[in-house]
Amino acid sequence: MPAKNPILTIPSRRRILSLGISALVPVLARAQEQALAFQVDPVDYWGSRALATVILIGIAVVLYSLDRYRGRASGPLAWGLLIVGVGLIPAASSALGTVLVLERSEKVQFCESCHLTMQKYADDLRDPKSHSLAAVHFQNRYIPDDQCYECHTSYGIFGTVEAKKAGIVDVYRYYTRTFKIPVKLRHPYPNNDCLKCHAEAAKWLVQHGDFKEQIFSGELPCMSCHAGKNPPHTVKY
Repeated sequence: MPAKNPILTIPSRRRILSLGISALVPVLARAQEQALAFQVDPVDYWGSRALATVILIGIAVVLYSLDRYRGRASGPLAWGLLIVGVGLIPAASSALGTVLVLERSEKVQFCESCHLTMQKYADDLRDPKSHSLAAVHFQNRYIPDDQCYECHTSYGIFGTVEAKKAGIVDVYRYYTRTFKIPVKLRHPYPNNDCLKCHAEAAKWLVQHGDFKEQIFSGELPCMSCHAGKNPPHTVKY
C-alpha cells in the first residue's frame, strides 16, 4: 500500500495555515514606518490593517473550505464559502490594495525608491546645506507631507489624474531603462502649481502684489526670479 503524501494531509494543511499566519502578521505589522502620532496617515494606517485582515480571512476561508468540503461544492454553505473565498474577498483586497498603492505613491519615500533617477533629488531635499526651493520647502515643513507630490501635482481631481498618468509612464521608463539622465520635466513648471499655495498670502502679496496679474496670467514665470537664488534643486551628476 503506497504511503500517504504528508503534504496533502489535514494536519499538514493546518500547520501550513498556522505558519503562514504567524509569518505574515509581523511583516504586516512592520509595513508602516514608525511615526509620531500626529504624522500618521489614517488611510494608510487603517487601510493596511484592513487589508491584512481581509487577506487573513480569505486564507482561512479557503483552507477551511478545502478541509471541510475537499473541493466539492455541495450545499448552500459550501457555495457561500466558495463565493466569499473566490469572489468577494479577492475583490475587497484588490480594492483596498489599490487605495493603499495610490496613497503610498504620494510619499517622498515612494519617489526615492527609483534610486537611479530620484535618489539625488531626495538627498537634496534633506541636505541642510542646500538652498534649493525643494530643500527650503521640505526642511521648513512649508508642506507638511507628500512634498514631491504636492509640488508636482496641479490643483483638483484632474491634477491628480494627470499626476497618476505621468507616474505610470515614469515607472515604465524606469523599469525598462528608457529614462534619460539628468531627469527633466516634460513641460516648464507652471505658475499655478506655486500659486495654489502661495497666491494671496499676506507675505506673498507684500512681495508680489505690484505684478501679481502678470504672474496669474503666466506672463511672468515664478522661476524667472526664484531660480537664480533658489534653484528648484541643486543636483550634480
